[in-house]
Amino acid sequence: MTPANGPGRTAVGIPGFDELVHGGLPRGRSTLLAGSTGSGKTVFGLQFLAAGARMGESGVLVTFAERPDDLIANVESFGWDMSGLVREGRLAVVDATPEEGTVVTGHFDLGGLSARIAHALGEVDGKRLFIDPIDALFEEFSSVHEVRRAFAAMLRELRPLGATTLIAAERPSESGQVPRYSAEEYVVDNVILLRNVRADERRRRTVEVLKLRGADHHKGEFPFVIDERAGIEIVPFSPIESGGAGSPERISLGNAELDAMCGGGMYRDALMMVTGATGTGKTLIGLQFMVAGIEAGERVLYLSFEESPWQLERNAAAWGMDLRTAESAGRLEIVSRYPARLGLEDLLVDLKHMVDELKPTRLVLDSITAIEHNSPAKAFREFCVGFSGYLKGRGVATMMTTTLPTLLGGDHATDLYLSTIADSILALRYFEVESQVRRAVLVLKVRGSQHASTMYEYEILETGMSVVGPIEGIRGILTGAAQATTPSGNGRPPAAGGRLD
Repeated sequence: MTPANGPGRTAVGIPGFDELVHGGLPRGRSTLLAGSTGSGKTVFGLQFLAAGARMGESGVLVTFAERPDDLIANVESFGWDMSGLVREGRLAVVDATPEEGTVVTGHFDLGGLSARIAHALGEVDGKRLFIDPIDALFEEFSSVHEVRRAFAAMLRELRPLGATTLIAAERPSESGQVPRYSAEEYVVDNVILLRNVRADERRRRTVEVLKLRGADHHKGEFPFVIDERAGIEIVPFSPIESGGAGSPERISLGNAELDAMCGGGMYRDALMMVTGATGTGKTLIGLQFMVAGIEAGERVLYLSFEESPWQLERNAAAWGMDLRTAESAGRLEIVSRYPARLGLEDLLVDLKHMVDELKPTRLVLDSITAIEHNSPAKAFREFCVGFSGYLKGRGVATMMTTTLPTLLGGDHATDLYLSTIADSILALRYFEVESQVRRAVLVLKVRGSQHASTMYEYEILETGMSVVGPIEGIRGILTGAAQATTPSGNGRPPAAGGRLD
């Protein structure tokens, strides 16, 4: 934590980053932003300035490599009107790019540059400063000692002005020394590393706070994306982002028998996992859950990672569900995404923006297995934690489906990691009796609630899923080794609120 006599914090304004540094960077201090080519240094720094302007803090941009007009034009797609900020006197630009053919001889110092920066800060009452990149300037020096001396002198002159400063520096590689000259990091107060590493035929960007002098911060690397709508966003999102109390409200799954088995339905802010082999009816349960929300006047988002919208509409129509009318009324949005075409971090941010824009109260994700098959294990875990936490924090009732690799079940009801983040789990199974393949459903888990512990047989009819009754005299269904001991029963599951066992 920040010491009581330490500096206050300046919110960087990059989604997710201020949480990593517990509120922001130490105010009035200098931070080295080191990264390889393409890691996002310039975008990070310009976003820092643009966010500051939105929060009422003017800033100064110092550029050594690109012309100011080019830099400003490059970030217009993010919605940052940097030219407007310049016209309004909320952003000053110091163009330190070398003139073509300029030759520097003799002793070189940064006194003149410091004076120009100080003047610019004074003109706009600047509280933020971004220098991009410092390497171009240091190429004029002949030794690391001179680099450190000149850099330290410049920071000493600027520090009394009180601007929170970001200084971009190029890294020669993703490992080894931090900046190119291995001197800048010892002069600044803080160091942030941006990486752009190739893994599994894709580039993956991460941010790490290496040093935050006098202040606490989260340790380790955190993935981020450069999103075309908002710039840099850090992922994953916190699984406990809202910190609010859970909702006691129950909502229907769209099937009275399943509601009864779950103790009266699903909690409003819960995540339910529906797991089973292909063809067991996972998508059907998701569709019934979706329709129940529409009929209750809610807004529903259906994310399909295996079927296109028209395929889903056609299949739903076979069960008597009219999705197009709900879409036309603005109650339903069906979105198809193909994980093989996107990195998981990009997909996660894309889904976050979708939820923010549509504001659904129910969401179906079908099937998360499609994401798992196209992702490294660590990235998949981060995706699950990030997206489930984000949805829970906003009170979105979520149903995710997952496909088992074997037809008749096995040792695990679902992926062990997924089972820990789910509030409820419905396990769907095939079982064979006398050459007939039948279906069974079991409520494995309902966090914070009593639920049925008996396995029930169900059928898929023209009207949807129909629970037949509890299965008796058969064992081993869950593990895929069903054995009949006595003829099966044909009872009915108890009504909601009745005895469950």
